[in-house]
Amino acid sequence: MAQAKQLKPEMTRKSDFKFTRDLIDGLAKQNVVLMTGIVNAPVIIAATTFKKGVVIALAFAIISFLTIVTCSFVPKKIVYTLRVIIYALVGSVYYIPTVLLLEQIFPLTVELIGIYMPLIITNALIFSKTESRFYLESKLKMIIDVIFFAAGFGIVCVLTGGFREIICFGTFAGIQLFDFKIAAFESPFGGFILVGIMAGMFRALYNYLRNRRIRQNSEEHNKAAAEQTFRSSTESGGKQVMIADKSDTAKEHSNG
Repeated sequence: MAQAKQLKPEMTRKSDFKFTRDLIDGLAKQNVVLMTGIVNAPVIIAATTFKKGVVIALAFAIISFLTIVTCSFVPKKIVYTLRVIIYALVGSVYYIPTVLLLEQIFPLTVELIGIYMPLIITNALIFSKTESRFYLESKLKMIIDVIFFAAGFGIVCVLTGGFREIICFGTFAGIQLFDFKIAAFESPFGGFILVGIMAGMFRALYNYLRNRRIRQNSEEHNKAAAEQTFRSSTESGGKQVMIADKSDTAKEHSNG
């Protein structure tokens, strides 16, 4: 008996690219910090100033993008455990030039971030979203999708770092604004509170906009259905009048 051919895994996601849908997924609907919370440790703990937020966001975007795109060529026949090890090794390779580049632009900030820079290599976007989302898409769509997810993380990271710098030190990007300070927000506990508040406000806004869109679509659908019913009843009524007129005309001819 001939050996049965090994079937390739089916694509579980549509390969067509829709700009609006993927923009909402990466930036809002599945934001990795505010919505899913799968990559929040660097933001909560390390992003205490605006410059730190920028450095973490850039490092996250560069390392994640290059690692995900490169590892998309790893054969899926390799068992998942070995693939994860390969992802980490590839991320480590890209980490070195990324850190050297950022040290030239932000010489002191990279050192202040400390251990949380190398931890970006093993972020959950690489190890969870790759298998469940990115690698089920076409190459072009995957690239755009990864950019949106990295941008969603970067925006939140920079905003959190800026807010914490203003609250903790009274400065923004090193520029003194005022003397009032709340030093507690520099701690991970303060970062957790700030990110929690941002996540709650963001989810409330997102749910409000989504529910409003659903109501608008429902109203438009009901209006269209009502118009269709009215046209159908009008057309059927007109047809009945025409039939009645024809029957009356036929009766007059028969009586005549």
